[in-house]
Amino acid sequence: MGHMNNARLIAATGRQRTRMGALPHFDEGLYELRADTYAWMVPNGSWGETNLGLIRCGDQSVLIDTCWDLHFMREMLVHSATVIERAPISHVINTHADGDHCWGNQLFADRVVTSTQASARQIHQHPPAQLRALQWGSKLFQRLPIGDVDALGRYMGDMLRPYRFGGVKVMAANQTFSGTATIEVNGVVLRLMEVGPAHTDGDCIVHVPERQVVYTGDILFVGVTPVAWAGPVSRIVSALEQVKALHSEVIVPGHGPLATLADVQSQIDYWDWLQSSLEPMARAGMPPEPASRHCLQSEGFKDSPFAAWIAPERLFTSACTLYREWGLDTGGLVGPLGALDHFRKQARLTSGLARSSV
Repeated sequence: MGHMNNARLIAATGRQRTRMGALPHFDEGLYELRADTYAWMVPNGSWGETNLGLIRCGDQSVLIDTCWDLHFMREMLVHSATVIERAPISHVINTHADGDHCWGNQLFADRVVTSTQASARQIHQHPPAQLRALQWGSKLFQRLPIGDVDALGRYMGDMLRPYRFGGVKVMAANQTFSGTATIEVNGVVLRLMEVGPAHTDGDCIVHVPERQVVYTGDILFVGVTPVAWAGPVSRIVSALEQVKALHSEVIVPGHGPLATLADVQSQIDYWDWLQSSLEPMARAGMPPEPASRHCLQSEGFKDSPFAAWIAPERLFTSACTLYREWGLDTGGLVGPLGALDHFRKQARLTSGLARSSV
């Protein structure tokens, strides 16, 4: 499940529960990983519980990713004051376009904000107003016990409850790249490597060679079920192999505690298991939802380390991505209704898992 023992906690929020209401596996706050190299770590890595990077480069700092809302972004900045008062943030890097990694960008509108071109194109896909509507709608859905709409309401309500999307204005990067890029700040070199489309359309990882640290964004989750929104899954696996090949002493995942090489391998194993388990059912014509349920209820899954990971129902999203990769019909609706229907099915899996574990 990763480790935090080589990192020094220098500023903590002091919360006794995670944003999702669980007991934390580690303290939330700013950790020093190496000299002048930090991570803002948020337990336990569920929805929006996103890790950020902070790298001091002399009298300037580089921030890697921003929070899902302005409230949590400002909280991070307050707790990072010991670093950023001496070395103000001059550069921001977004590892990808999921809101929980870039919706705090507006607080840095006058800085250099960098992402892949693909990420900048994707960033406006799901506006904050959509999630505010879902927050409101989830309360209504919970009162509609028809067609598992109530399960959808509980699922989305729990996911979004900690966040305040009012006032968020989505801001794309003002500097983009494709392939690889190098940012040098006061002699400190950051290597940006595009590895998407994979988790999303435009993922990148950030390597700081002289500090022996890599920030992976959502290519890597630790103790949390990974998800392939975009795919192909083979690109996620090759990105994980790339992370291993860097031989960095510290690996900061997008979600969950600091990673070991074993954690990286465990996620590769997950993707291998999912593809080999799912494909025969998919080719035989089984739709993604029952195929996902079959995977999650299999002895192979229950006996694996993946069974202990947060949010196992996310397998359904990755299953739909794999079906598309294999040229198979997911049977899903399109547009906003399609997204709601997708999460309704994912919520139904969650309910099924809860019942089977009782």
